[in-house]
Amino acid sequence: MIKLPKRMIIRKQCTLSVIAASILLSFSSGVWAEENDSEFESAFLRKDKNGASPDIFLYKNAIAPGMKRVEVVVNDRITDVYEVNFVPQSQGGQVVPCLNRRLLNDAGVKTELYDNWRTSLKNDDGPSEASAVCDDLEQRIPAARVFYDDAHQQLRLTLPQEAVNSQRFQMISPKEWDDGTPTLRTAYNGYFYHSRQKSSGSDGGRNINNSAFVSLNSTASFGALRVYSFDTFNKNPDRGWQSNHDRLYAERNIVSLSSKIYAGDIYTYTPSNIMGVIPLRGFTLGTNERMLLESQFTYAPVIRGTARTNARLIVRQRGNIVYSRTLTPGAFAIDDLYSAQMGADLDVTVEETDGTEQKFSVPYTSLPNMIRPGALRYSLSVGEYRDNQSDKPVMGALSIERGFEAFTLNVSGLGSDDYQSVAVGAAWNIGNIGAFSLDMAQARYTYDRVSGQYDQETKNGTALRLLYAKQFDTTDTGLRILGYQYRSEHFLSFSEFNSRNYHRREGYDNDYEDGDSLWNKRRRSRLEVNVNQGMQDYGSLYLTLSQDRYYGTSEKTTSASAGYGFMAGPANISLAYTYSKNGKGDNDNSLNLGISIPLRWGERGKNYNSVNYNLTRNKDNRYSQSVGFSGSSQNSPLSYSLNVQRDYQEKFSESASLSYDSSLAMLNTSISHSDYSDQFSAGMSGGLVLYKGGPILTPRMGDTIAIVETPGASGVGVSGSNNQTDYFGRAVVNYLSPYRYNTISLDTTNTQSVELKESARKVVPTEGAAVLMRFATRVGRRAMVIVQGPNAVPVGAIVTVEGQDEEAGIVGNNGLTYLTGLDARNDELLTVSWGRNNQQCQFTLPKLPDADDKSQWHQKIPVNCR
Repeated sequence: MIKLPKRMIIRKQCTLSVIAASILLSFSSGVWAEENDSEFESAFLRKDKNGASPDIFLYKNAIAPGMKRVEVVVNDRITDVYEVNFVPQSQGGQVVPCLNRRLLNDAGVKTELYDNWRTSLKNDDGPSEASAVCDDLEQRIPAARVFYDDAHQQLRLTLPQEAVNSQRFQMISPKEWDDGTPTLRTAYNGYFYHSRQKSSGSDGGRNINNSAFVSLNSTASFGALRVYSFDTFNKNPDRGWQSNHDRLYAERNIVSLSSKIYAGDIYTYTPSNIMGVIPLRGFTLGTNERMLLESQFTYAPVIRGTARTNARLIVRQRGNIVYSRTLTPGAFAIDDLYSAQMGADLDVTVEETDGTEQKFSVPYTSLPNMIRPGALRYSLSVGEYRDNQSDKPVMGALSIERGFEAFTLNVSGLGSDDYQSVAVGAAWNIGNIGAFSLDMAQARYTYDRVSGQYDQETKNGTALRLLYAKQFDTTDTGLRILGYQYRSEHFLSFSEFNSRNYHRREGYDNDYEDGDSLWNKRRRSRLEVNVNQGMQDYGSLYLTLSQDRYYGTSEKTTSASAGYGFMAGPANISLAYTYSKNGKGDNDNSLNLGISIPLRWGERGKNYNSVNYNLTRNKDNRYSQSVGFSGSSQNSPLSYSLNVQRDYQEKFSESASLSYDSSLAMLNTSISHSDYSDQFSAGMSGGLVLYKGGPILTPRMGDTIAIVETPGASGVGVSGSNNQTDYFGRAVVNYLSPYRYNTISLDTTNTQSVELKESARKVVPTEGAAVLMRFATRVGRRAMVIVQGPNAVPVGAIVTVEGQDEEAGIVGNNGLTYLTGLDARNDELLTVSWGRNNQQCQFTLPKLPDADDKSQWHQKIPVNCR
C-alpha cells in the first residue's frame, strides 16, 4: 500500500473521487464529538468547479449543512418527523442541528424546567424556521446527548427522564385516528308484559294488565360529526302508548383543543355539582377527556334491592322513564344505566306479580374528581333552559378546573336575567389521611311579581359541600363520607328557582303544595356514608346510609342498606338488609339470604349450571322462600332458569325464564303462575346498522364499533367471541375503546373454504365512529399438491387461476404447493409462472368424490404441469 504524504496536494481530477468518498461516508453514523479532530488537512482540499465542498467529511460526524427531514427520537422513542436546519457552528465550522424550543416541546422535552434556556426562544415561530435561534442542547440540559444517524435519517436525543414528558409517548397521534364510515345506527330494547290478577270474589273476575316498553338510542355518523337521539315509548292500560323524546343533539371533536362541541338538547353541570345538572337547548364547548391519556367516565349509581317474584323494574328520572327491565326473584344490582341524567336522583319502582310495589329513591350525584397535574378541564354553555314544567330563560355557564401536584381547583359561574351564582372548590390529596374536597356556592335570584299575590323578591343563599374519602389498605376498608350543608334557607339551584318561579305565577307556592310529600321542600342537609370492607378469604361487606333534612319541618328521610357475601366451598352466600323511612315516620325493611351452588364446580366443563335458594323476611316478620335452577352452555347461546316460590301468605308460585343470544338479536321470555296471578313477558334487544354495504343486525350495539367485511366468506369468527360474519360476510364488533388501539382478529377454524391474507388488524377509532375494516379473503376449496413437470419448477414460482390476477399459491421445496380459493368442481386451469422470461406451465386437479363436501380436499397429490 502506498502511503500518501501528509501535505500532498490533491489534483483537480481527484476532486470527483473525493466527493464520491464523501457520499459513502454520509451513510455511516456518528456523534457530535467533544473535539473537532480532522481526518485531513483542510488546506489541501478545495471546492471543485461545481461548488461541491470537501468540508462535509472533515470531521468524524460529517454532515452537509441545510434543511433535512429527520425522525426525532427521544430516549429511544420515536416522536415525529420534523424539518431540522443543520448549521455550522461559528467555531471550527462543525455542523450541528438547530433545535428550537417549540420543536423540543412538541417532541416531549420539558424545556420549561431549565432556567438557562435562551429568552429569545420563547418567541420562536416554529420548528421549521431556518432562521430560528439555535442552542446547544448538551449545554442547556445536563447529561443530554445528541446523536445523528444519517443511515436511518434519525436525530436521537438522550435526555434525563425528568426532562421528558412520558405521556407524550403514550398518546396515539391524531394522524392514526379513524372517524369511520357514514352510518345510521339504532340500539333498541323492548318488551311486552302481561299479568292477570285473579279476583277472590264470587264472580271469578280477572284484572288483566298489558303493558309494553321500547327504547331507541339512535346515532348518525358522518365523518367527524355525530348526531344522537334518545326516545322511549311506554304503553299502559290506562293511557295507551306514550312517547318521550328525551333529547336530540349533535357533537363534533375539536382535535386541536382536545375538546368537543355539542349542540341541541344537552346537559351542563358545574364541577362541584352543588348547582345541579341543567337541561339546556343550546351548545356546549368543553374538554373531551377521552382524547386524553387518562380517560374519565361518567359516574352512575348501582341500584340495589330485592325482588320477590318475576317483577318489573322501572327507573324514573324527573318523571321520565329512563330504564326498565324484568327481574327474577332475589337480590339485584342494576349497574348498566346508560340514559340516566347526571345529578338527578333515580326514583325506582319494583312491580311484583302479586300487584304489590316497592318504591325507593337512589341519590345520584357525580363526585368531584381530581385531575392530573397540569391538566385543564373547562366547559362553556349557552342556551335556553329546557324543562316542560318551569320557566325557560336564556342562560350561560362557565366552569374551569385546573390540576396541580396535590390538589385541584375549580371555579364556575352561571347566570340569567333573574338568577346568578358562582361556585368555587378545591380537592386535596393529603397522603395517608385520604382525599378531601370543599365546595362553596353563592346564589342570588329574583322572583317575578305576581299581581295580587306576590311582590317581586330578591333573595340570596349559600351552599357548602364536604367530601372525604380514603382506602385503608391495611384493613382493606373503603370509606366515603359525602355531606351537603345548606347554610342558608333561601339557597336554590338554577333548576329549583325556575320551577318555583313558574309555580308562583301559576297561583300556588311550591314549598308546601303537598303535605304528604317532601320532594319539593327546601333541603337543609344531606349526609351519605359508604363503607366497603374486604375480609380476604372470609368475603366482603358493604354499608350505605343516606339521610335528608328539610327546612320548616322536623321530618327527615332515611335509607340504609348493608350486605355481606362470602364463599363456603363452591357455594356463594350473600346476606342483604335494606331499610327506609319516609318523612311521616313510616318505615320498611327486609332481610334477604341468598345461596348459589354451582354444579360441576370443580371441573372445567362447558356447562354452567347452579342451584339457587333465596329467603326473604319483611318488616312484619313474614318469610318468603324460593328455590331455582339456572344455567347456560359455553358453546350455546341459550340460558334458562326455573324457580319455585312460597310467598308471605304461604302460597306457592312457579316461574321459568329463557334467553337466547343469537347472531341477530337477544331474545328473552318469562312466565309465572300462582293462585293469585299469571304473568308472561317477552323481550328483544339488539342493534341495526345501515351503511353503504347495506343493513346489518347485531345482538348488541355500542357507541364505537367496527364493521368487518370478509367478502364472500360467512361464518368467520370475529375478535375471539361468538360473533361471526353473516351470510354476506359482514359482522359488527361492539364496544371499541375510542382513541386507543383496538385489535380486530379473525378466525377461520370453523370455515373449511376461507383463506385470509391477514388475520388481524389494529384500528384507532374516534368516539362514536363506525370503522369499516375490509379483509381480503379467498373463498374456495384448498389443496396440497406436488407440482411436477418436464423441467424442474423453481421454488417461489407463482400459481394463479386462469382469468384471475390473485395468486392461489407459491411453489415450495420439491414442488410442494399449498393452494387456496379453488372451485369446488376442480375444473379450473392453474398456471405456474416463473423467471424473467415468463416461463409457464399449466395443470388441473382431479375431481373429488363429493364436490359439495367442502371438508374434502386433495392432500399431497402429484400433478403434471405442462
